[in-house]
Amino acid sequence: MQVLYEGRRLHKSFRGNGKGREIKACERVFISIDEATTVGLVGESGCGKTTVGRLLLRLIDADRGVVYYRGCNLTRLNEKEIRPQRKNFQMIFQDSASAFNPRMRVLDTLKESIRLYEDVKIRDARERIFELIDKVNLSRGMLHNFVVNLSGGELKRLDIARAISIHPEFIIADEPFSLLDISIQSQMADLLMSYQETQGASILYISHDLRMVEMLSRRVFVMYGGRIVENASKRDITGIPLHPYTKHLWNPQRPVALSEFPDEGCIYRNSCLLFEKKGSPRLCIYEQPELIEHREQHFAACHFAGQL
Repeated sequence: MQVLYEGRRLHKSFRGNGKGREIKACERVFISIDEATTVGLVGESGCGKTTVGRLLLRLIDADRGVVYYRGCNLTRLNEKEIRPQRKNFQMIFQDSASAFNPRMRVLDTLKESIRLYEDVKIRDARERIFELIDKVNLSRGMLHNFVVNLSGGELKRLDIARAISIHPEFIIADEPFSLLDISIQSQMADLLMSYQETQGASILYISHDLRMVEMLSRRVFVMYGGRIVENASKRDITGIPLHPYTKHLWNPQRPVALSEFPDEGCIYRNSCLLFEKKGSPRLCIYEQPELIEHREQHFAACHFAGQL
């Protein structure tokens, strides 16, 4: 398959509360999404998943690294140059309230999204909006409500409608089913999969809901402490994981106590059962493992990959 979207060696840090303190949100992240496929990005809260999504869409700028869309280096474009490209990629936000002006009505919000990128008559835009509202299972009577009056679940569905309204070929879905009950989750998952099938779109699905990741994704990237520690097909990630953290995610053997990430060596070693079983090897203490291919199209960042 041809690669549609790609981030290479992405690095992003933020200033902490302390003087001169730096918080690494992600470091040396490589992630790629093929055409017409769904890729999962998983990891515990705070590992940097949302930051990676925002970096890929240039909603924030990376400190280092490059982002490619169909071979075009987006990191070289200024905001004026990248604006026409934004119709091709959209995001469903984890905090959907942040995606909208709370003082706008639902109808005007969707109309603005459509007419920003397409020369559509008002009547045609309204018809498309009616179809979108029906697809995300919202009442048409809600169209004249102000966004601020919507519930969290309604906002999430409005965010999904907004994302697909201009037919992008790449969607980053950051916890797209949070705040939705089980039946609505299933409907929204079916909607995104149907959209992908009919439009040939690609989706980066960011979540900690492993059940949905298994159901929707073809390939999975596993993130820990701001780094990608493993990526492989869904079958290999769930069946024969190589990294101890991936195995813990799908089959937790004990609670993992959160601790400070080490300044050098393997970032996962303080929580790693394999590190204990191996007798705390110096290799893990002093050398950060690189993400390398251990099996065909199966990459892991572990000095002792597959030995747990």
